Amino acid sequence: MIKINLLPVREAKRQASIRRQGIFLGIAVGIGVLISAGLNLSVAAEAKAKQTEIAKAQADLTKLKETRAEVDRYRKEKEEIERKLLVISRLDKNRTGQVRILDEVATRIPERMWIEKLTFKDSEMLVKGVSIDAEVVAEFLSALSESPLISDVELEGTTVQDTNGLLLNKFSVRCKLALGDGSKTVASAGK
Repeated sequence: MIKINLLPVREAKRQASIRRQGIFLGIAVGIGVLISAGLNLSVAAEAKAKQTEIAKAQADLTKLKETRAEVDRYRKEKEEIERKLLVISRLDKNRTGQVRILDEVATRIPERMWIEKLTFKDSEMLVKGVSIDAEVVAEFLSALSESPLISDVELEGTTVQDTNGLLLNKFSVRCKLALGDGSKTVASAGK
């Protein structure tokens, strides 16, 4: 009988099988490496995009802070301008208001009466003057009471004084004004 040694064929088959398994293993490792590299590149690109977004958001935030500071500065300027306009308006009102009050007093002074001093303080006016008699003072008080710009007219007092042989009534009247701010004294020679 003839003997055939089959061992080298089995050995060759086994080595071919090992080679096939090595190739499959190499291909699997290569695919794994490629997938890992792809995922790494994808994650790196995403991270770079997020960093770009963060940098852009920080730049926008800086720009918004500058804009907000500018808006706050404009608001402060606006408040300052409004305050100044209010002061100007108040001063203008007082300027024209006192002129109107002086006009009211001048048109309501009766004959035989002189105003020596007008004092404005806040919303009050003090009138000091001289008249021929007490009836003229009463007439003046009534005339002042009828004015729309003057209210609460009160006679503070009267005194009789002798001036060059003439008996004159010195009087003092206090009243409230519809206009007025500040303090001013006006001296005048009456009628």
